[in-house]
Amino acid sequence: MKNAKLIIIFFVVLVIGFCSTNIYSSNQVVPVVKTDGVVPERIELNQGWSPEIRDKFWFTSQGSRILPYVWFMWLEQADSNKLFRNVEHMDSLRYLPMKSSQRNPAGLPIGFALDNDKKSGDAWLGLTCAACHTNQVDYQGTRMLIEGAPTLANFVKFFSELINSLDKTSQDDAKFARFAEKVLGDKHSPSSAKDLREQLSTVTFNLAQRQAVNALPADYPDDFTSYARLDAFGNIQNAASAFALHDIANKNYPTAPVSYPFLWGTHQSDVVQWNGSAPNTPIIGPLVRNMGEVVGVFGSLSMDERPWWSPKRWFGDKIKYSSTVNMHNLGKLELWVKQLRSPNWSDTNLPSIDMAKAAKGSVIYREQCASCHQVIPSDKQKEKYKAVMTPINEVGTDPTMAKNAGELAKTLALEGTKVGVLFGEDFSDTAPAVRLAINGVIGLVLKDPVKALEAGLIPEKGHKIKPFDIKSGVKENLMERQSAQQTDDDVLAYKARPLNGIWATAPYLHNGSVPSLWELLKSPKERATTFWVGSREFDPVNVGFITDKGLSNFSVNKAATNTIQPGNSNRGHAYGTNLTDEQKWSVIEYMKTL
Repeated sequence: MKNAKLIIIFFVVLVIGFCSTNIYSSNQVVPVVKTDGVVPERIELNQGWSPEIRDKFWFTSQGSRILPYVWFMWLEQADSNKLFRNVEHMDSLRYLPMKSSQRNPAGLPIGFALDNDKKSGDAWLGLTCAACHTNQVDYQGTRMLIEGAPTLANFVKFFSELINSLDKTSQDDAKFARFAEKVLGDKHSPSSAKDLREQLSTVTFNLAQRQAVNALPADYPDDFTSYARLDAFGNIQNAASAFALHDIANKNYPTAPVSYPFLWGTHQSDVVQWNGSAPNTPIIGPLVRNMGEVVGVFGSLSMDERPWWSPKRWFGDKIKYSSTVNMHNLGKLELWVKQLRSPNWSDTNLPSIDMAKAAKGSVIYREQCASCHQVIPSDKQKEKYKAVMTPINEVGTDPTMAKNAGELAKTLALEGTKVGVLFGEDFSDTAPAVRLAINGVIGLVLKDPVKALEAGLIPEKGHKIKPFDIKSGVKENLMERQSAQQTDDDVLAYKARPLNGIWATAPYLHNGSVPSLWELLKSPKERATTFWVGSREFDPVNVGFITDKGLSNFSVNKAATNTIQPGNSNRGHAYGTNLTDEQKWSVIEYMKTL
């Protein structure tokens, strides 16, 4: 009995000792601190959300975890003692700083969310969908917040500067001393500071490794990804093939950055993604695609082969799936996206629309554009619609994104298992990398089908749902995905969607290679091949952001050869380019009304 008590005491002391050296969080509620800088005033348009929903959408965690929240709260910039979260600095990266609040205790930009681990008490910083799908449009001194619009942010630069700041903090004694004093507070001691520094080095290494895995080929320009676009698909695929399967050499280059899609109408469409590869199968479809998105932004997916002696493996359950993805919160985020509506030009301070000219344009639009980009009245946006998929050989736009979706990777531990975990053919030694990510997400769904069903039903609130079997829903979604994920150039296609709110979503084409609607209606050979990106100042005439100044210069062509850089082509989509200038301006005026 005495021995038993001694053993219990030993383990209690061990646990207490472990918790006291856990630097990833304080195991306490993160305190609200003052925003570092002055947050600009912005007007908010009527897009179907209450102020409460806006705030929740901005700061509800989806399970993304980059680094401990308190670390980011006190991290300094690499070459300055100014905080990394400083309003001016985050604004220069084109994220949208907000004031401190209970949901946003460090006064971080929209979409930078606090994620609490309920088991460990750790508090993490992660990204949520609002970071990439909220934007600010400026006009003559007025700043307008557009919910669901594609961000102008430069994620690659943000991530690079974050790693540099962490590394400099780890290496520089004075910088680290300031960091440790703030992070540790009353727990500061030589021992705890030493532990913190070791953990800081580990986190920095892991993030730098992720950066290296997602690096571009050496002959690509440094600003290839830049502002307003990102190869999210490439990041998701590498998160599965290189990290979830634990082989960092099992990667592909993310050479197909795209403009972030606008969110209004997402839930209503039958398919999503630029290449239409993600079907919106009821209940399961939105959940699976959102889980895939989280995996791409630090959702820490892991697919581990069970040991030979595991009883589960004896019954065919070879792979153990784990992740920090928060399915319940994804259900809530999808519900809010379902309620989102496109921004209305008339709610802004932009110049009034010439309705006579717009009326002429509406006729031309019906003749020239509506067969692909259907017109959906503002009061019908809640209704489902079927998107038009246009073959890339027909539309002629840059094919890199569609082709990269079929890039292969080694299947490793997944070899011999079902593509859909319980369904489909067996994996061979290689497979399209995107299927590895889908397998991982389906594995998480089937691991906890009750939780998945509860999360998937949240957006269906208020609608009658027939008896639903999670396995049949997964199987249906998998079959629809596989039919959409073709690799033959003859069937690769891009999605054409309704153009509600299109005026607020520049730059245009799926890869952001055309700066304005006016440029889009020019003959492809006459379109601008260089223009500045990163400016928020709106051009209401050409409909886009001003292009004579900005933060980075986008170039269609390679500097050395003056030939088109793969991924940057602004060719194709020649529809409407043969109209007269008068007709084009009428069409543009009409599109302002959508």
